[in-house]
Amino acid sequence: MSGVGLELEDKMRIVVVGAGALGGLIGALLTDSGKDVTFLEINRERAELLNREGLLITEDGRAERRVEVKVALSIDGLDQVDLIFVSVKSYQTEAAVRGVLPLVGAGCRMLSMQNGIGNTQTMASLIGPEKVLSGITYHSIQHMGRNSLRFRRGIKPIQIAPYQGEITSEIERIGEVFNKAGLDTEVVRNIEHVVWQKLLHNAVVNPVSALTGLNCDQLLEDDDLQSLMRDVCAEIVAVMRARGVPIIDEEDPYRPIVGSQKALGPNRPTMWQDLDRGLRTEIDALNGAIVGEAERRGLGAPCNLTIVHLIHAAERRVLGKRG
Repeated sequence: MSGVGLELEDKMRIVVVGAGALGGLIGALLTDSGKDVTFLEINRERAELLNREGLLITEDGRAERRVEVKVALSIDGLDQVDLIFVSVKSYQTEAAVRGVLPLVGAGCRMLSMQNGIGNTQTMASLIGPEKVLSGITYHSIQHMGRNSLRFRRGIKPIQIAPYQGEITSEIERIGEVFNKAGLDTEVVRNIEHVVWQKLLHNAVVNPVSALTGLNCDQLLEDDDLQSLMRDVCAEIVAVMRARGVPIIDEEDPYRPIVGSQKALGPNRPTMWQDLDRGLRTEIDALNGAIVGEAERRGLGAPCNLTIVHLIHAAERRVLGKRG
């Protein structure tokens, strides 16, 4: 069946690639709002569990709700769709996109809200830049069990932007679908600067939490770690300035990161969760990308490089235990 493009929003067909924390939450809320959503999940045990028991979603301060979901192990039998939401780790992006190419029709859009940088570039090279959407979310999501997620809404709305070109009515409809699912969303012209500002937070907080095992409240209590995180922040800010990315607080670029740590409180970043579950992290798309960009611009990033080495060592340790 050929792609029908984005028709009326209530007919929108959606595939979510990856049923982890972010993919699970977004897909479950879209499903709960009545949208036709299919998850693609390569882990057979997890796919069978979700098909059998659904996803349990808990928002801070609210009662748990169960959402029945539809999960497939492959694209066999699936028609072309209107929206593909890619929610895999950055190092899995190329393989994931190649795996769903038969689902991409003329009117299809592919949306990424993944951590780090480089994911949308990979998508654009495979399906064309006009089909790619960049997104960013500030939601904090944690695995509470095999099919259970707890989340705290972000301090800002989700933002969606075209990777290239102008905002179209089709893109605006996607924003409407997200909003009607209870996902506060803005459609904007460009989010490159916002992506870098979120990268700044993630690259400073996530690896230090992962390496120490501390949550954000505990990080704030440790003066030595705060000093280290300021140094990591300064290196990233230098790269951002070289790229022409605005700095939110020129007087003290680290101050907003302190604010985000306070907002996250007892929550643990995704990188800590990855190591705790014996998984590879996205360090190369975060601090590794910073180191590469710094080198291309003749800048140094020794703190970020050290963190990359330490996280890789931690990965080898947990992956070895898992094996």
